[in-house]
Amino acid sequence: MAEFEDRQSTHTPLPAPADISPEPIRRAGFFLSLTPGILVNAVLPVVAYTILTSRGWSPVAALSTSAAFPLIPDRSLDGLALISLILIVLSLLGSLVSGSPRFHLVKESVLTGVFGIACAVSLALPRPLAFFFGRQFATAGNPARVQIWNSYWVYPQFRRVQYTITAVWAAVLLLDAGVRVVLTFVLPVASIVWLSPLIFYAGLFALLMWMFSYIARARARASAVGVETLGAA
Repeated sequence: MAEFEDRQSTHTPLPAPADISPEPIRRAGFFLSLTPGILVNAVLPVVAYTILTSRGWSPVAALSTSAAFPLIPDRSLDGLALISLILIVLSLLGSLVSGSPRFHLVKESVLTGVFGIACAVSLALPRPLAFFFGRQFATAGNPARVQIWNSYWVYPQFRRVQYTITAVWAAVLLLDAGVRVVLTFVLPVASIVWLSPLIFYAGLFALLMWMFSYIARARARASAVGVETLGAA
């Protein structure tokens, strides 16, 4: 997330040595980091569902089996991964009890909606979610870099960027979740299996492209008036 140092501010943190300054979030690296998630959460489940149903498996059985791919363990089970795991289990139980595969298909939309709501709620908190996600990506948890990142909160430009990004993420994610929930109960199961992840990742890509573009424009405006910048390039 791009942030600014306002030379006019009365709150002036000490300049950070180059070796501990929060690093810019590079666009190419950020998109590249999404590839494993797309493969595990979208491509492999769709391929598995297609193969299994072509061999006579029921949609519920095929979806239940393809759900194994998103369950591939990561290095840590953070809060978002835990919520995802709970939703997968609940959706599988709902599908098995009701016999309808749509309970399984709607889980991704529910998770997206939950995150969208979290973003919206954080706008009323002292610091929005974009601040924390930006800090994680820019500092990699380094204590010295985290301290420097936190010090930029005193600047109005910094705060405005964080709140704007969080608000846009909330709006887009809630819209995405709503559209996909409706489509899940309107379209055939075979169609929504591939269409739902396609809509999600297309929307995510567009959202990220907007975010980086917005950050670049904000940095350019800050540089034009002689304000140092820090953040994504």
